[in-house]
Parts: sequence; C-alpha cells; structure tokens
Amino acid sequence: MNAELARALERLEADLARDSTKLSTLFWLRAYTTLATERATPRIRWSKLSGYVSRTAREFGINGLDHAPGRALLTDYALFQAIPLDDSHAPISDAATLRTLDVGRSYEIALRDEFQTELAAAHEWALGAWEMLQRDETGSASLTTVFARWAREGRAGLLPALIDAQEVSGGWLPRQVLAQIGQALNVPLSEVYGVATYYKMLYTRPVGKKILRVCDDVPCYLAGSRDVLHKVKNVLWIHENETTSDGEYTLEIVPCMGHCDVGCAIQVNEITHEHVTPENVFEQIITHENVPLGTASGPRLLKDIDSPTLRDSENPTLDAYLARGGFLALKKALYTMSPDAMIAEVKAAGLVGRGGAAFPTGMKWELSAKNIADAKQRGAFNPDATLPRERSAGYVVCNADESETGTFKDRILLERNPLLVLEGMLLAGRAIGASYGYIYIRGEYPFAYKRFRAALEQARANNFVGANILGTDFSFDVEIRRGAGAYECGEETALFESIEGKRGEPRTKPPFPVQVGLFNRPTVINNVETLANIPFIISEGAQEFRALGTEKSPGTRLVCLSGQVNRGGVFEIPMGITLRELIYEYGKGIQGGRQLQAVLVGGAAGTFLTPAEIDVPLAFESLTAINATFGSGAVIVFDASANMWQVLKRIAHFFKHESCGKCFPCQIGTQRQFEIIERTVEGNTGRLGAREMPKPDVQLLFDTGVVMRDASLCGLGQFAATAIMSAFEKKLVN
Repeated sequence: MNAELARALERLEADLARDSTKLSTLFWLRAYTTLATERATPRIRWSKLSGYVSRTAREFGINGLDHAPGRALLTDYALFQAIPLDDSHAPISDAATLRTLDVGRSYEIALRDEFQTELAAAHEWALGAWEMLQRDETGSASLTTVFARWAREGRAGLLPALIDAQEVSGGWLPRQVLAQIGQALNVPLSEVYGVATYYKMLYTRPVGKKILRVCDDVPCYLAGSRDVLHKVKNVLWIHENETTSDGEYTLEIVPCMGHCDVGCAIQVNEITHEHVTPENVFEQIITHENVPLGTASGPRLLKDIDSPTLRDSENPTLDAYLARGGFLALKKALYTMSPDAMIAEVKAAGLVGRGGAAFPTGMKWELSAKNIADAKQRGAFNPDATLPRERSAGYVVCNADESETGTFKDRILLERNPLLVLEGMLLAGRAIGASYGYIYIRGEYPFAYKRFRAALEQARANNFVGANILGTDFSFDVEIRRGAGAYECGEETALFESIEGKRGEPRTKPPFPVQVGLFNRPTVINNVETLANIPFIISEGAQEFRALGTEKSPGTRLVCLSGQVNRGGVFEIPMGITLRELIYEYGKGIQGGRQLQAVLVGGAAGTFLTPAEIDVPLAFESLTAINATFGSGAVIVFDASANMWQVLKRIAHFFKHESCGKCFPCQIGTQRQFEIIERTVEGNTGRLGAREMPKPDVQLLFDTGVVMRDASLCGLGQFAATAIMSAFEKKLVN
C-alpha cells in the first residue's frame, strides 16, 4: 500500500479508537470504496454517494443526511480530491480550497491521483475496519455492545444506554451518538436529546478527560468548600463549567454528594475524596483511591454497618454475610411463612418508611399484594414474555437515589452491607407476589454501585437470586439502574419515569404506585434503610423490633450527623433519644467548644431548630408536635460562627438547581426564592449574618413559599421553602 495512504488510514483508525463519531467517516469511506469497486471507476458523483449513504446508514444508527463525516475524507484526512464537472476537469486536492466547495452541486470525488491504483487495498481496509468494529475489537466498537445490550428494552433502555455510550464516547454524547441510540432503541432524536439534557451527569458538549466536581452544599460549605474552590480555580485557571486549555479538567460546582460528615468532598470522575482542604486538594486529585470513611455507632447495630468483616473488606463477601446470620430471614420466609404472614409481621412491627414520607410499610405491601393478586387473576401480564421484567405482575423498587442535603445513610448501607438491602428486596418480593425488582442507585455513588453489583453477582451465583431460589417455587431477579444526577428522581413516580426512559418528572397522583406504578403495574417502592430493617423483623419478630424506640416510633433509625460537630457520621440510634444526646454524646459536642446557633433536621427540606429546642426526642410524633420533621434522617449542626444567610442561599440554590420544571409553582417559585435571598446576601461577605431583609421581600418570600407548598406537584416544591421559612420564624435571620 502507498505509504502516504497507509498513514492517512492509520490516522483514521487512531481517531476511531478515541472518538466514536468517526464511525460515520469510516462508513462514508466504506460506501465510496464499495460503489467505486462495483462500478470499476474511482470517480463517483457526490450526489450518488450521499444517496447511497442515506439509504444504507440507518440500520447502523448513523445519520446519513449529515455530510460532514464524508467531507472529512477530503479535508481532514486528504484521501480524496474533488473533480469539477466543467470544461477544466482540474482535480482539487488542497484542503483549504475543499473546505469552501459545495461538493454536493457539481463535483465528482475520487481517491487522489497517487492513491487510485490502491482502490482495492483501500476497499479491503475499509471493509476490514468496519467488520472489526462490528466484532467489538476496538474501543469505539463498544457502542455496538451498548446497542445490542439495550435495544431490546426499547424506551426503557434509554438512560442506561446513554450512560454506557458516554463512557465509550470520550466522556460526552455527540449528536451522532444520540442519533444512533435513538435509532437502536426506536426513540425519536428529540426525545433522546430531551432525556440526555435533563440529567446533569450526561454531557452533550465536549468536556475534559476528568470531571472535577466540588461540593458546595451546606455541610461542605461549613467545611471550607469556598477556599477549596478558590484554590482550584486559581491553579487550573478556569471557572465553573469551563475546561482547561489542555482538555484535562472540567470544573463543576455541585450540590450534596453524600459525604457530608467528611467534607469538603470532591469527586474526580468516579473517585471521591474526603477531608479536602486548599492545602491537599491537588494531592487528592491525582490520588486514585476511594476510601469511604463515616462512622457508625449505636447501642445495637441491627444493620451491621460498623461490622469490621463488612466494613474493611474490599468487597463484602457472601461468606461474611452468611456468618453473621445473613439470609436466615429469607430461609425462614420461604420455608415457614406465608406471604400474608410476612405482611402481618411487618405491620405488627410498626415500620414506616425511612426515606422521609414515613408511610406505613406493611400497609404499602398489603395494598400492592392485593393488586398484584388481582392482576394475576385477570391474566394482565405474560409469564412467558421474552423480557424477564414483563413476566412479573408487579415490582419491588429500592429507591437508592439519596440526594437530600446532609443525607448519606443509604450510601453507607450499600457500601458496607449491600446483601442486607438485597435480602430486604427479596423478602418484599416474596410478600407481595412479585418476581422482579429494580434498585435505582444515585449516579454520584459509583462505589456503592460497584459494591451492590458485586454482592448481587455473588448472590445470583449461589441461588439466593434468580429462578427457584433455594429449591423453592419462589423466583426473583434484580436489575440495577444508575441515576445520572437528578434530585427529583428520588420522588417515587419520577424514579419510575426515569427507569422507563423518560425525563425524571413526577406523575400526578392518584393513581398511586401500589395501583399503577412502574410500567403501569402495582409496585412497592421502599427506601434503602426501610428494606434493611426487613430481615431483622422477619427473623426476630415484630416484638423484638418494637423493643427499641417508642410506642409510636418503634425500632432504630440511621441518623446522618454533619456540620460543626466534633464527630460526624451515620449513627444507628433507638428512636426517642433527644437531639441534645445526639449532638453532645454521639457527636462529641460542638467544634472548638463554640456556642450552638441552630440545627437543621431533615435536610434542605427540613426544619431549623434553636438551642432551646434540642431536648426534643428524635421520634416522628415528637418532631411533628413542634412542627418539625425527621425527614431523611439528616441532622446538620451550626455553631455561632456560621453565616446563616450563606446557608439559606445554598438551600435556595439547591432547590432552584434541582427543580425539574414540570409544574409552574415550583419552577418559578424556587427561582424567585433564590433571587430574593441573593439580593440580601449580595455584598455580605462577613462571617456573621447581620444583614436584614427588607420587609416587603420577607412578605414576598413567605407568599412564594405558601404558593409552592400548596400548589406544587411533588414534595420538592411543597417543601422547598420549609427550612427557609423556619429560619425566619426562629429569628436565625431577619
């Protein structure tokens, strides 16, 4: 082969390995050499070539109407020349001139003169390269694998296909890749684009090789995130959402990443670093380790989140879990209990949801079981369907999209004891009559995803998951879905929409998930911590569970303590201990012995409490009595040095940033709420929040909050103003 031709093809091959969009350029080369070989002439009219491409490209997910990849063969790789259809017939091979030509009008193209004797070799190379891609022998061919894996799911495979495609497409999703995904899954390009642009961890524009995410939410702000950001910006010489000139880093300022007790937290692609300071930030960036810290301490660790055999191992093993009594509850349920008896036990235990809504778990299971039984009786599903999920009359969904500010208990559970959560899902499936389940894990939790995936594979290999579990007639499988950066997907129906391949926006209720849930079938959706309680209740009984906690709030609760305390972390506490005990006994008091200013209970959607209120018992009924909420279990502590205006600004920005925009009260209300607070905060650079908001703005802020509370479609808008309004009511700001 001509040496210059060989170098040009080698350059195209190298580009293919790192940029999947070059697949279209190869397709044009393959199309040209095919036509030229069939017609035994190197000269092909551009209109003939483009017509051939448009007719044959669709089946490969390539946009045949885009001529840019074909023009690249003339301008970027200098393989072709253009021949005008006029009297001169003088070939044009200069790249600069070719870029200005409208080759689609009156030109033929051909291999450059010095390459024309190599047509057969070029054709053989193009066919070979294309076949190699189809056999998945190069990096860019992984797109073929992505399409093959998710195409049968149709629309429901859209989000995972986008996530997987981004990983093999240089870290972003070019339009060509979006078009290929749409064609493979039979989803219109406009809807593919709508989904891709909804999730903040998907990129439709080029980004750096490393995405550097710096958390600036409330707990990390208290830990010095502003100083870390200042150092990063000055050293990398970029602002937020900019990429360094060498293409190495893209900087993002992000809301809570779930490492609140060990802030400031940063994430470099999938590696999370904790205790980051201006002094060590660049040492952390180049370190390829991920050692989740966090503490867990309590009188009785039902959930084993501090077990050394689970905490310290690289991957929590099935053997370690079995040695600590793992899957005994599942065996008891399979061999000695009916589904109705399981539901009765959960109801007797008084377990309520631990994700924030506190809905009775047993009631939810009972309603779902009834609707699934009705669906089976009506034959409303196909037990012999090709897709495993379609063989189930209903579903169990584990909501692990933990995104509430100051909340990280679900991450700790999934990283330290994933098999406990999996066993809870299996027990739920057995109780309600479902044979398929999903766990939706937050995109910012890559380590938790890897841990759960490894645990699921071990369980499946040992017949704890799959067909005829442990020799019984009970079959149940679990599919993992990853989020991609959308707080709203923590809302149960928005999560369903996300799994179904749509934008993660909430549905109108009723109907409720127990009636019409995921894929329009009855669905139980439970929080990670809720499911982690189930094995204990089934194995030890409801009375043992009720022996801890209070009469109206039985059992234990995982509490996420962060902020300006000496020891933060996840603590498993019996319901009913006071907030004072949590701060001063579990948390070892306020940093530096400073005075307590306030406590935010329940995360950004929670309520501020003053020092005079910290003797309240941490139980649902006690907190409700003082117009507070336990919410997600987040407790953020502020000492007297905290600037509460800056805190409120971050809470307001969080909701503005995370509103899905579906309903007008939330979409506009969160924006206006942020603007009102920002007006007051602007110019207030001091440490103390002495600035006062004008009374008309205070009234407008409260009016906006009431409208959001009463008219928003889901909990995000309904509780977006709760913490901010409580801060004014408690005189934390004026």
